[in-house]
Amino acid sequence: MAQLQRVEGQAELKCDANKFFEIWGQNPSLVSKMCPIKFPKVELNEGECWDRVGSVITWSYVIDEIGEHAFVKTRVEECDKENKLDEGCTVKWILEYEKMNENAPEADIYVDYLLGVAKDLDACLCSV
Repeated sequence: MAQLQRVEGQAELKCDANKFFEIWGQNPSLVSKMCPIKFPKVELNEGECWDRVGSVITWSYVIDEIGEHAFVKTRVEECDKENKLDEGCTVKWILEYEKMNENAPEADIYVDYLLGVAKDLDACLCSV
């Protein structure tokens, strides 16, 4: 039986936390409009809205650095709307996963990818 593994990373952003949360947490379909090359499609599959615990979201993504064009389904397990900062924000990604096989890439590349997308969104939100 494969063992559940965990990897995490975080980045400090300059944009308003509420703006970032609006995009990523409450309407991720905007992520595909702001970063269409990295996330060509984002769909809500289960649940009434994006930020409700139990909602299932499918993210089609492209990581050119490793030649990966695929999708992942995520389930919202927690949505912390209370602990926001007044200026800037900290984005923290935590991925828990099981490798499908020993040749699968380490999950660090996915955390780095998500941190890069967060920084891209930060740049867009700061320029508005």
